[in-house]
Amino acid sequence: MDFGNLLGDAFAYTRDGVFGNVNRWLKLILAIICLGLPFNGYVMRIYRGVPSAPEVDNWGTLFVDGLKLLVVGIVYAIPIMVIWVLIYGSMILAITRGQMDDPAVTGFTPSLVLMIPMYIIEIIVGIIMPVASIRFARTGSFSEAFNFSAILETIGKIGWINYIIALVLVSLVIGIPIFILVFAIILIAGATIFLLKGGLVALLGFILCGILLFLVLAPLFSVFQARCMTLVYDSAAPVS
Repeated sequence: MDFGNLLGDAFAYTRDGVFGNVNRWLKLILAIICLGLPFNGYVMRIYRGVPSAPEVDNWGTLFVDGLKLLVVGIVYAIPIMVIWVLIYGSMILAITRGQMDDPAVTGFTPSLVLMIPMYIIEIIVGIIMPVASIRFARTGSFSEAFNFSAILETIGKIGWINYIIALVLVSLVIGIPIFILVFAIILIAGATIFLLKGGLVALLGFILCGILLFLVLAPLFSVFQARCMTLVYDSAAPVS
């Protein structure tokens, strides 16, 4: 797999389809504001392999497709949520009741017996989900999103090493700029609040700026990620 071409194609796809199209960019921001459902539906369109960024239209279809993709994600997250509740449930329950001196709060220690399986499941889900989501987008069948034999066969045809490298590359390309931006915002916010001696207005202002920055950048990062994973998926031979 040519990872340079992979990233270059995704950059060009995002640049021409979103960054270079302000109208579409604004529509995608609106799609995120609408609880993210229509934006999920837009990602589904990219997953279907369109050669250039699709238009943001037929909002009813976007909502429905986005809701379907959300359901798939929730089902995959159920095992993680169950273990999470087993680990933190008693502590959170005590906090919500105002029982801050409860042993569940004061003596809370995460169980490694549960933490390790949760991290393992998170990794497995993180590996499977991209292929499962694309398979669902292309077949329109919920059962195919959980057809693990076909999902694993697809990854096998991509090549497990190539697939893992692609996942790591995409994560780094997206994660590093986000980390730098967040770190810069925290530094600037901290310095400003210190200079204003804890000004609440400054704090709220930076929170608002952070939200606006997320809304502006999320379409770029998400479209880039969706295009990358679509190309990775298409590098495998068709799987029935």
